[in-house]
Amino acid sequence: MNVDALRISREALGWTQTDLAGQSGLEQSDISRWERGLRIPNEDQLAQLSLTLRVPGSLLASDVRLTQPVHRTQRAETKRVERMVNGRIELARLAASRMLADLNIDTPFEFPTADDPAPPDPEDAADAIRRVWRVPAGPIRDLTALIESAGAVVLPVDFGDASVLAAYAHLRGDHRWCFLNTRSVDGARVRFSLAHELGHALLHWDRFDAPDGKDAEREAHRFAAAFLMPRRDMVAALGRIRFSLDELVTYRMRWGVSVQALITRARDLRLISPDQYTRLWKQISARGWRRSEPGNVPLERPSVLSDALTIHRTQHGYSDSDLAQISGLGLDRLAELLPEHFVRREGRRPTLSVVR
Repeated sequence: MNVDALRISREALGWTQTDLAGQSGLEQSDISRWERGLRIPNEDQLAQLSLTLRVPGSLLASDVRLTQPVHRTQRAETKRVERMVNGRIELARLAASRMLADLNIDTPFEFPTADDPAPPDPEDAADAIRRVWRVPAGPIRDLTALIESAGAVVLPVDFGDASVLAAYAHLRGDHRWCFLNTRSVDGARVRFSLAHELGHALLHWDRFDAPDGKDAEREAHRFAAAFLMPRRDMVAALGRIRFSLDELVTYRMRWGVSVQALITRARDLRLISPDQYTRLWKQISARGWRRSEPGNVPLERPSVLSDALTIHRTQHGYSDSDLAQISGLGLDRLAELLPEHFVRREGRRPTLSVVR
């Protein structure tokens, strides 16, 4: 019995131990002891856990290594939502890792290492990584493809809640993972969230002296702005415009960033005054643009897992049921977590088995 697998399977459903007890008919005190590793469930109890949590018994018995994902949120998240999102991310990561096993990923670029880290200042780090990854001046056309070309896996996951936009996690010896919430549909906001997580990966993940909490979030935010909107390019592009909202919508579509990000970057670069910045924000609020801006920025499509699944389905002849077995999850849970890659079959239940 793996206590971590049990816990994340429960938390991925948004359940407390009491919720699981109520759904399964098992005792909450027993569930607590199992998750603390003080006891192990018997054969019947394990079967009931498997059925209630909708995961194969093999997952509950498997040896899993967990990460500690960092989130980008659009509003304060409760502890319950945080645990649910982490549980869903971890299950999706474990499933995707198994489906990517034994497949080579060609990566023309690399992330900085502990021996040769990125500069600690967010602006300097953004300039350095654009240079090392040979990003030309101007807008980054496909941020997702760029990050995957350096060996990361960008994985769209249904987080189960819209408040968390993206997350990042990394285990030594494993892929770097950037998770995007499939409930986010604004391409500009998703790109900024992805750049934000890249900032965490470069500035904070392997550093003992890295800030945490709000300080880390501010640094990741500064990195994302500088990476997507470099100082020199912004001065050239925005230095002589009138800064009307309608004009900024054209820059939103050209640069793939929100109008809100553009005016914040312009303020930070002193291209507009604090009074202009305040007036523009009031206009954004008056037009109802805080949540939804005009100007289509298409969602980018990650390719690493998609390409792997194409190989499995076409060259290996695997069905979705075969892939579900490889992933260690039932097909309905796989479709729930990775809706862009699997379709849930209504009315059908996964086949569950007890691991003795």
